[in-house]
Amino acid sequence: MTGPRDDPAERAHRVVAAALRAAYAWTARGRQSDAMREVARMTGVVMEAHGPGLGPTTPLELVDCLRRRLGLLPALAESADGEIARTVLLDDEDRLTSAAYDLACEYALPVGNPTALEWMPTWTRMQSDRIRGETFQSLFQDNSQEGYITSRRFLIEHPADSGESLRELVSESGVRPPPGGYTAIPADHLHRSAGGETWWWPCPVCRWPMAVTGTTVRCRYIPHANVYRLAEARTPRSRPSLSRVDEGRPRSTTPAPRPGAGAQCVDHGVWRFVVVPGASELRIAQRLEKLGASVALWPELDRYDLRVTAGKAEFRVDVKEYRSPHRLIADLRAKAPSARILLPQTHEYQWETLRAALPSLNVTTETKFCTEIRRALRTS
Repeated sequence: MTGPRDDPAERAHRVVAAALRAAYAWTARGRQSDAMREVARMTGVVMEAHGPGLGPTTPLELVDCLRRRLGLLPALAESADGEIARTVLLDDEDRLTSAAYDLACEYALPVGNPTALEWMPTWTRMQSDRIRGETFQSLFQDNSQEGYITSRRFLIEHPADSGESLRELVSESGVRPPPGGYTAIPADHLHRSAGGETWWWPCPVCRWPMAVTGTTVRCRYIPHANVYRLAEARTPRSRPSLSRVDEGRPRSTTPAPRPGAGAQCVDHGVWRFVVVPGASELRIAQRLEKLGASVALWPELDRYDLRVTAGKAEFRVDVKEYRSPHRLIADLRAKAPSARILLPQTHEYQWETLRAALPSLNVTTETKFCTEIRRALRTS
């Protein structure tokens, strides 16, 4: 007999999730007493998924695999998802790569007993639907559409700031803060200067604190492509600065340093599953409004993302931005969308893959949709 656990895709999913958990635990081994036990647990998961004689069989063998492409693991060698196959989870200094954080947000899932691992970050033990569900539920105010939009938009536009500013903004606007509130900015998103002061920089796209790795500063979400080099302050009274080192597109103002003392941000899971897609939704809505369309955000208490009216025509779209098109395809097969799927500019390359896998799916891209809206406005 066979069951779900015998399905190659499901086994591959378990291997990716276990590899992510093991990679994080390995980076935390110097500060968490249970870290090596977690690496051992995840080695067991990987061994079970591979079967006898295949794949790593000891914790150190697994860690060594995490420093190379995941596609070299037998369970992932024939994966159709090239994004996974190319991903390396640990860099040369055994730190989590940006690709690891990015992949984790779509492939992390509960493995083992999560209640015994409270020191692990939320993305290693919670699925995106659960985080989104808990967050959105906390934003409902007496089932008021207006209150929901106000609170959700506030969360997207204010994912980080000084604690004092956030408290004032919440008080003045009357919005509901995110579940768990705001917490201290993670240490690996702060720069400590020679004088002992700490600094952080908001991502130009999503406004969440960018990660600081040595002299490199960039958002953990790879499609937010701005990459900067950090220069230490030249005098005790000056501040550290950033200079952009990528190709410079899209153009944006280089963020100024902000004091880390007292600064706070939303949890990593809330950022990735709510703030990141929300930033795209707001940006697309603003672009459509500039074209002359009318846009309603998250209609019917978030049944879908955008209701767009262009002249006499009305359109309903759900914005989807997954790192892995194969993950998106699996989710769409598991749950039919409530509206037309729209891929933002950063993910338009996935359009042909989705069309081939789901030919009956109504899917468009941001560029195609804007063209459609212009046409509808001209003919109205």
